[in-house]
Amino acid sequence: MKSLKNLFHVAVLVAVTGCLTATAQDVAIKGATVITMAGKKVENGVVIVRDGKIAEVGADLKIPVEATIIDAKGMVVMPGIVNVHSSAGMSQANENNDNVPFLSVIDSIDPALSFFEESRRNGVTSAAVVPGNSTMIGGRAAVVKTAGSYVNDMVLKKDIGLKISMAPRSGSRLSHYAKLRKTLEDVVEAQKKRKEKEEEEKKAKAEAEKKKAEEAKKKAADKNEDEKKEEPKKAATSSSSAKKTPAAESVTAVATRETMEALLAGKLPAYIYCSQAMDVTNAMRLVKEFKLKPIYVVGRDAYKAAGALAKAKAPVILDSNLVSWRTDPRTREDEKIVLTKIFSDAGCSFLFETNDRSTGAGSHYHWYQAATAIKYGMDREAALKALTIDAAKALGIGEFVGSIEAGKDADLVILSGDPLKASTWVEKTLVGGKVVYERAKDERLRLLFEPEKDAN
Repeated sequence: MKSLKNLFHVAVLVAVTGCLTATAQDVAIKGATVITMAGKKVENGVVIVRDGKIAEVGADLKIPVEATIIDAKGMVVMPGIVNVHSSAGMSQANENNDNVPFLSVIDSIDPALSFFEESRRNGVTSAAVVPGNSTMIGGRAAVVKTAGSYVNDMVLKKDIGLKISMAPRSGSRLSHYAKLRKTLEDVVEAQKKRKEKEEEEKKAKAEAEKKKAEEAKKKAADKNEDEKKEEPKKAATSSSSAKKTPAAESVTAVATRETMEALLAGKLPAYIYCSQAMDVTNAMRLVKEFKLKPIYVVGRDAYKAAGALAKAKAPVILDSNLVSWRTDPRTREDEKIVLTKIFSDAGCSFLFETNDRSTGAGSHYHWYQAATAIKYGMDREAALKALTIDAAKALGIGEFVGSIEAGKDADLVILSGDPLKASTWVEKTLVGGKVVYERAKDERLRLLFEPEKDAN
């Protein structure tokens, strides 16, 4: 009977182990050209994934027997693209109120939105979801993976920045700037008063403890037992009557205070939107005065501040409209404005933003933005880094994603060819080692390219 019971336990253990092995199965992508973004590319390479992480990458690697093999011969494997700035992942863009630092985009992210499906189709595996630009102090941004059924499962890093806009939704730029500055000053003043109050309370407590110690010493020397018993009662009564319960802060007030203090302490970066060059100047004043840690999101017309942004040595995200035309008001001559060239010539590093409302080939696609930059002189390696590892570092997630290295999340894209060619397709997208998109199973693409049936 005992041996049968042991056999039963072994059978259960084997069954459970088998289930665990099935859910954590290894994956091996072989035969592709691997663009690691951490060194030289690997021809005819192999990427081994274990438990959702990159285990090994190289040529002629031994593939585990139990691994699921993805044959990518003749294809290209690269890290998943990192979207550094988008509000399309939310049901609302948090733009209805001017000052809402207590809000978080996590409360508004909807995994069912087509944005995430499109992201996977286009090889984007991580996205910084940020409040919109029509605000003053918007909510807190977060980085999420583009695959998942529930928001909490998708979050890679919360509170990556607080949105601040230098562009007024209404009124003048001067009043908007003054209001923003006054808000930050009020936070500094409130923080100062709170520290002073804490110091006073600390001092009062120290004096009370000192007095209590002196009284205890005096009582110890006093031989009168009746007086020794009476004094503690009086002290206890006096002490309890002096206590006052401070009014409790609301949840919103606490969230606002903690967020703004984190911003002023440099623990929470500021996503600062500047639609014009003068906005950049005003933003830099605030950064210097309040010691903010900025990520500049610049509009199309902010290109005249490229030199100042280069000196700032902070992350810069370019407007999605990289090429535009401007008519000189005096000469009436048209001038071509190429943002990537202007910022490159100024020695300013930058990242790419896409237009979530765009359709067709153009600024809706990250590869198109990078290819446009290369067309106007940007180095190819730098352009690819701006889509991957540089974007990840700017968001503070470089230890997790952005390159194909052992230990990092297996967020990978398998492409039919050169990542910057218009003829190249995303064949597969992997997030955490799991295939979350396959072109061969893309029903939307099938319907789009399926020949029309003859009505007759």
